[in-house]
Amino acid sequence: MLFKNKSVSFEIKSKYDTQKKTKASNFKLLNETMTLQGQTVLAGDSITEIFNDYELFYEWSKKNDCAVYNRGISGDTSNRLSERFYDNVLNISPRNIVLLIGTNDIGMGRKIEDIAKEIKGILEQIRSKSAETNVILEAVYPVNKNLSNESRQMVGRRTNSTIRELNALLKPLADSFDCVWLDLTEALSDENGNLHKAYCYDGLHLNVNGFRIVAEHIIPLLK
Repeated sequence: MLFKNKSVSFEIKSKYDTQKKTKASNFKLLNETMTLQGQTVLAGDSITEIFNDYELFYEWSKKNDCAVYNRGISGDTSNRLSERFYDNVLNISPRNIVLLIGTNDIGMGRKIEDIAKEIKGILEQIRSKSAETNVILEAVYPVNKNLSNESRQMVGRRTNSTIRELNALLKPLADSFDCVWLDLTEALSDENGNLHKAYCYDGLHLNVNGFRIVAEHIIPLLK
């Protein structure tokens, strides 16, 4: 959803339609009835939801006897993720949390200070409810609107300069909350600082080549 010519207020959230509500409810039910305690959770939006995590984490999971649960929901903003974070993530006391959120907030025109404030709130939740969890806070990935008409529409009002400004606010938060800061901007970018075309399919979402790079950087940081 794009908003033109003005910033979106801090209160506005991504629309949760029936499908998104069902995903959040399903994750809650899984955590309450089937999911193992003390595992690894990937939390975020559509970039997390489409992560090829089963294949890319399979060997690590088998070696370390630790499942990797994907709790990404397409369209999530930081405040939507915050609302569902306990039921979908924290109530299984994860050993590891990999957190990537914020690109949809930028796409909606939210102020970077407000986005950072909401992500700070998520980190406060983690340290309040699951203090010993190893948290990997990822920098928001770069984008590339120059690939096609689809990429221009998909990227929308996101810009790499705004993403860098947000990441500059997130890094100190990682330090303050004893998180591991993982900035893959350079690893995923081309010579012009855009998301490399070899690592994405629409200028925003990674393909398996991009996710392979992400997984290779995340795995050594897991406990």
